[in-house]
Amino acid sequence: MKEKLKKFRFILLLIPLGIVIRYVDQKVTQDGFLSTNAIGDHYIFIAGLVVIVIGLLAAILYFEQQSNS
Repeated sequence: MKEKLKKFRFILLLIPLGIVIRYVDQKVTQDGFLSTNAIGDHYIFIAGLVVIVIGLLAAILYFEQQSNS
């Protein structure tokens, strides 16, 4: 059972990432989050993207380190 979980752990990582991407996409396109051209909204958007990428890299490095052990 653990071997199957090890094979599919990246899928378990991609599901929450997909949910976050879907949420950001809806905020930007449907709700008009960036349509106001306010600088603060753009900074929030960029900061959110940076946090998501850092979190994804940390998770990948964690899983990679666990697989090498």
